[in-house]
Amino acid sequence: MEYHKEKTLENTVNTKGTKLWVMMNDNSKATKHRAQFIATHGGFFIKDGRYWKWTNPIAEKNGYWLKRVDTEEKTFFRNMSEFAESQGMTAVKICELLNGKRKTYKGWTAVETREVKDSVGSYEKLEEPKAKTVMTTKMYMLVDTTTNTVMNIPNLSQFAKQNNLDYSALKKLVNGRAKTYKNLKVYNPLEKYKDSQEPK
Repeated sequence: MEYHKEKTLENTVNTKGTKLWVMMNDNSKATKHRAQFIATHGGFFIKDGRYWKWTNPIAEKNGYWLKRVDTEEKTFFRNMSEFAESQGMTAVKICELLNGKRKTYKGWTAVETREVKDSVGSYEKLEEPKAKTVMTTKMYMLVDTTTNTVMNIPNLSQFAKQNNLDYSALKKLVNGRAKTYKNLKVYNPLEKYKDSQEPK
């Protein structure tokens, strides 16, 4: 029995080299693919250096949008306190922009007004998608060539210990790097037919 974490959609599309990442970045139809992806999954893409990075729709709802008054360039940020500090602003004044109580502040304005608290911490945040932990069970089928006994083995390590066998040798066997180990080989239910002749 093994456990592994499945990647979230955001992790997959933002991991360089994955099929989705290539479609969104290193492809002649990348612009079209990004538009289709957003239409299906929501959220948005933003240029991060040379490449595009996707933010999921829940993270977008948990974050904030402001834009420059002079250029109308939009900026998204998740941490209000950090953004405020980086721009020489205060989180309280940013909240007033987002609440619609203030139209502009140090050259910034809200992209859209919405209800947020008049303090750091904003509003109640939604839970973002998390990587799921998945349990996988792998069954091995071996046959004893001396008795023709077929064995279903759910735990190869335990089987090796119980039968005083070398685990690494068994791994080579089940992975196809060895044909036999002692009197064991991988069970193939079609093997008995390999020498049979087809009826004419």
